[in-house]
Amino acid sequence: MRSVGNVRRRAASLCLAALAALAALAAPAQANPQANPQADGERRAALLGAAITPGPVVAWGAGSGGQLGNGETVDSTTPVRTLRMRRTIAVDGGSNFSVALRTDGTVWAWGVNNEGQLGDGTTANSSRPVQVCAVGETAPCRTPLTDVVALTAGAFHTLALRSDGSVVAWGSNDYGQLGNGTSADSTTPVQVCAVGQTAPCGTFLTGITDLGAGAWHSLVVGSDRTVRSWGLNSSGQLGDGTDVFQRETPVQTALTGVGTVAGGLSHSLALMTDSTVRAWGHNAFGQLGDGTTVSTNTPVQVCAPGQTAPCATFLTSVNQIAAGSAHSVALGQDQTVLGWGDNRVGQLGDGTFANQTQTTPVRACAPGATAPCGGNVLDTAITIAADGEHTLAIQSDTSALSWGSNLAGQLGDGTTVNRAIPVQVCSGRRPAPCAEPLTSVFAIAAGGAHSLATHG
Repeated sequence: MRSVGNVRRRAASLCLAALAALAALAAPAQANPQANPQADGERRAALLGAAITPGPVVAWGAGSGGQLGNGETVDSTTPVRTLRMRRTIAVDGGSNFSVALRTDGTVWAWGVNNEGQLGDGTTANSSRPVQVCAVGETAPCRTPLTDVVALTAGAFHTLALRSDGSVVAWGSNDYGQLGNGTSADSTTPVQVCAVGQTAPCGTFLTGITDLGAGAWHSLVVGSDRTVRSWGLNSSGQLGDGTDVFQRETPVQTALTGVGTVAGGLSHSLALMTDSTVRAWGHNAFGQLGDGTTVSTNTPVQVCAPGQTAPCATFLTSVNQIAAGSAHSVALGQDQTVLGWGDNRVGQLGDGTFANQTQTTPVRACAPGATAPCGGNVLDTAITIAADGEHTLAIQSDTSALSWGSNLAGQLGDGTTVNRAIPVQVCSGRRPAPCAEPLTSVFAIAAGGAHSLATHG
């Protein structure tokens, strides 16, 4: 999920100057609650030794709902160009739809829309991007949503952070995941209520610096470095220490010192400002990483690789986190990728398929390695993403890697073969077998069974 940080800086002012890039390299961006899309791009630019300009969107994988945005409703095992999307700085995927943030602070969406997840005031599916409406609009919308600096998608809903630190949401709301005090779906954005409010809310969330969306729950980080959460709480994924089934407005968790958050199907992750990781919620597959398969409604610390419960040492030096349906991923400051939880289709990338309950982190293998990988691990990653049962990474050479489930072609390697070791995402310009990799990748995201990237 996206790190957004200083919400007073408009995404439209994105500039990856060399001096800013060097400054960004000095500190881990994802551990810093003041990071934002611009700072994240600057950090990548510094690692690459060159500026990257955000550009068009490409997508691959499941496309039956139009979630690839290319005007068609068919799957693709290699990237295809999403129509009309340029100067895009962030993308994300839901179960069957996609969303994107442009440098002008507007939001666009495409795919299935039966629950209003495209935010255009209708429930009509679209295989081409449509613009998300402003708060309070009804179709046909005359005013678009603007001043957005970050976004994140759940299974069927989206959250967007605005430059004033407020949060809006749209789409499915069966479990209160929109946070407006109701359980009614919304085809246009609604403002998320403040903690303790009931509908109709009189005050709303402010001072938010980061967003995370689980399948049916939502998470934010405030400027005080604490977490607010709302939506489904069937497995304790809200982290408020209760077993209340759902929350229709935000509740405060006791966790402090938080930089960024991420949500999975029924679990949540937090990257702390000290570069350690906490997790809570469903844990049947070990996705909390604490060495057990015991679910919890309060945060636990993620163990170090090789530990067994009760763990004596814990995961440290983490730059970024991401969550799939039942697996979790972390990017280390050494540019390695660690994963834990469900691994039945290779989504941890350690060369195996057999381990359904990996309860502590393992390292992803380098492309081309064979299991057991030993010291031959992926150590060139600068950004990660995960959803469903697959994982993605951008490498320091601007190419993209993928691993895990590939039934719909969501790995982008020209096949539908599941992969337990990272493979290169194809450019899409030549038919399989891939003759060239996708390069100049600026941002990457995973949906339920599809993937997206922006590139220069």
